[in-house]
Amino acid sequence: MPSVITQTGARVESRLAERVAGAPAPSALLSPEWLRIPDPQRTALTYDSIAKSYRGQDGQVFQPGARLLTGDQAVALTNARNPFAATYSQMFGKSYSLVRQSFLNGRALDFERALASTNLGAGYADGTAMATLNLDTTMTSVLYDNQHLVMWNWLNRVPSINPLYQWTERDQYGSIRGGFGFTQGGVPKTGVAAWTRNQALVCFFGVRRGITDVEAQSGLLGGVMVDPVQEEDRDGAFQVLGRAELNFTWGDPTVTDNYGNTVNYPGMFMQMTDTTGNYAYGRAALASNVLDLQGRYLNFTDLNSIAAILYDKGKLGSFANLRMFAPPSVLEDLSNLRNYTERRILAPEVPAGRSGIGYVTGEPLPGHATNFGLIPYTASIFLDEVPNGQPLLTGAPEAESPAMPTISDAVAGSPTGGQTSYFLAENGLGQSDSGTYYYWVSAVNDSGESFVSGMSISASGEATGSATSTSVAVAAGQVVTLTIAPGPSNGQPLTQARVYRSTQDDVNTASIIGHVAINPVSTPSSVTFTDTNSRRSGCKIALILERTPNNLAIAQMAPLTKYPLAIVQTKVEWLLLLYHVLVIKARQRCYLIKNIGPFSPNV
Repeated sequence: MPSVITQTGARVESRLAERVAGAPAPSALLSPEWLRIPDPQRTALTYDSIAKSYRGQDGQVFQPGARLLTGDQAVALTNARNPFAATYSQMFGKSYSLVRQSFLNGRALDFERALASTNLGAGYADGTAMATLNLDTTMTSVLYDNQHLVMWNWLNRVPSINPLYQWTERDQYGSIRGGFGFTQGGVPKTGVAAWTRNQALVCFFGVRRGITDVEAQSGLLGGVMVDPVQEEDRDGAFQVLGRAELNFTWGDPTVTDNYGNTVNYPGMFMQMTDTTGNYAYGRAALASNVLDLQGRYLNFTDLNSIAAILYDKGKLGSFANLRMFAPPSVLEDLSNLRNYTERRILAPEVPAGRSGIGYVTGEPLPGHATNFGLIPYTASIFLDEVPNGQPLLTGAPEAESPAMPTISDAVAGSPTGGQTSYFLAENGLGQSDSGTYYYWVSAVNDSGESFVSGMSISASGEATGSATSTSVAVAAGQVVTLTIAPGPSNGQPLTQARVYRSTQDDVNTASIIGHVAINPVSTPSSVTFTDTNSRRSGCKIALILERTPNNLAIAQMAPLTKYPLAIVQTKVEWLLLLYHVLVIKARQRCYLIKNIGPFSPNV
C-alpha cells in the first residue's frame, strides 16, 4: 500500500494537487509516497505513461483525475495520475503485485473508523498524530550538568575504609619561642611536637529512581527516542551530585532524617563560622579566616589581604592548588570593578600587538595575581543555599512536599543567651542597618520545599499571586525572633524551616538568610529562628580553598553506586547511593568571604 495512505484528507489532497496540478508533467518522477517501486528505472516513468499503459486487476483503466479512495476522511488522490495497476511487467520485465481497488476501499473504511474516535484528544481524532514526524533525538536541558559541579570535580577524593574517617593534624614541630643558643658542652632541650587527632562520620546521600514496565518495554523495542533507564540513571546521578555540591557549603548536621538521626556533615560555612566547636570537630573558630563585608562588594584589596593571611597564618607557601569559588554575579562585579578602575586611569595608547583603541573591555579575568601567588577564579552556581537564593514562587511544589508554614510571632529585641547583633549602626556600606525588614518562611521535608508563608494558592496547588509578608522594625543592636508554626507535612516528616528576608515588601526581592532544624520525632507545634543579621539578604559568599589532600579532601567510602530494588509493582526501581564526607583538615588554609554586596561605583 502506498505510504501516502498514512497522511489524511485535505492536507494530502492539497500537497498532491500542488505537485501535479494543471497539464501533465512528462518529466515528473514517481514519488515513493505514490508507488513503492524498488527499482531505479522508476525515474524514467511519467504519470502519463503509467495512467495510459496499465490496467488494474479489476479491468478498469486508470485515467487522470480518477478518485482512488472514498469516504469523508479517506485519503484522496485528487487530480493525480493514478499509478496503480496489476503488474508492471510491460515496463520492467518482471512481475509486481499491486494493491487492488477493493482492498484500498476497505482500508479507507478502516481509516474512517480509526479517525472517528472522539475521546483521544486533540491531535488524534483529526489524524495529526499520524503525520510524519521529525523528532530530534537530543534532549534540550536548561539544568546544571557535569561542568557546573565544580567543587566535586576539583576536590581530591581519598579512600575511607570504614564509616569513621580519622586524620591527624600536626600542630607544631616544637617551640621556637625559647632561646636560640645553648651552653657550650651541654645539650639543647628536647623538642616536643604536637598533634591533634580528628574524626568524621561518612554520610550517605541517595536518590530513588525508577521506570514503569511500559517504559522499559518501549525502550527495549525502540519505541522511545531516548533510553529511559539511561536517562533515569543520568538524572538521578546529577540529583545526588547536586545535593552533594550544595552540602559542601551548606551542610548542617542539626537537620536530621525522618527519624531524628544525624545524616548530614557540616559544610564549609558552618565549619568556618562555628564558634562553639560543636560542628568543626571540636576546633575553635578562626575569625582571621572569615571576612564579613557587611553588604560591601568584594574588591582586589580584599584579595591581597586574604593572600597575605593564607601565606602568613596558614603557612601556605605555594598557591598552585588554590582556587576561589564565587557566584557568577560576584565574578561579574570583579570584572566591572576592573573595567571601571582602568577606564579612569589608562591612557589611550595602543598596547603592543594590538590595533584600534588603547583600552579593550570585556577581557575575562582568570584570577587575581597577588604578591604570594595567583588566586584563580571559578564560577559556581551552588554557593546559594537554594537555587538563586530565592523561594519557590511559581508552579507547584514537588509531590509530598509540606504545606506552607506561618509566622505566628515576630519580635525585635536585645540579644540574649550569648547572641551577637550584626544590625549595625554603620555597616560595610557606611549605612545604618536600622529599618523595617520583611520576612517569609517555608517548610522542608525529604520530598521538597513548600511555598512561603502568605502565598496565594489555587485549588490545583499552584501559586496564583504574591505572598503576604511579616514586617518588623529593627534598631541597631537588636535581633529579630521569629516564631514559626509548621503546616501539615503531607506524608513526609518536616525537617527544617527556611527563612527569607527583604528590605522591600515584595517576595520577589526576598533571599534566604538561614534555616532552623525541626525535630521530626518530637513534631513541635512551633520553632523559633533568631535573625542576628549574620547573613544578609541579597548578599553572596565566596570560598577560597586549597585542595591538597592533607588540607582538604572528600573522604569517599564508595563511588556513586546503583542498587537494584525488588520488583513488587509494575515499576522497576533502584537506588543511587554516594558514601562520602567533606573533611577540612586545615581551616587556616581555607577562607570564607560572606555578605558580599553588589558592585557600585559610588561606594
